[in-house]
Amino acid sequence: MKKPIKNLILIIFLAFLAFPVLAANPLDNLSTAAPDAIEGRNINQFIGSIIQTLLGVVGVIFLILIIYGGVTLMTAGGDTTKVQKSKDIITKAVIGLVIIMASYVIAYTISESLIKSL
Repeated sequence: MKKPIKNLILIIFLAFLAFPVLAANPLDNLSTAAPDAIEGRNINQFIGSIIQTLLGVVGVIFLILIIYGGVTLMTAGGDTTKVQKSKDIITKAVIGLVIIMASYVIAYTISESLIKSL
């Protein structure tokens, strides 16, 4: 079986493992599930905290990809295909981070100009 198919099957299997956990505690009332995140905050602050959390997750993914690319590069042993693969991983991770940061800057600039115009 090809490696991408194995990875896809693993991801689907792990996703199905999470379903009982998600079904065990439905979020009927969000204010009781996360009272500190809701009380005393307006929608702008709440969305800002969500964006901040997502950027943190993106940063962790970026760090994992850089470490994986570096380890692959160090263990390539002179194999040109492995060296090129690791360089591609590092390059794509950096490009992805630049795109995410640029989109954040654009969204922040637009939201600030909209808030000032209101």
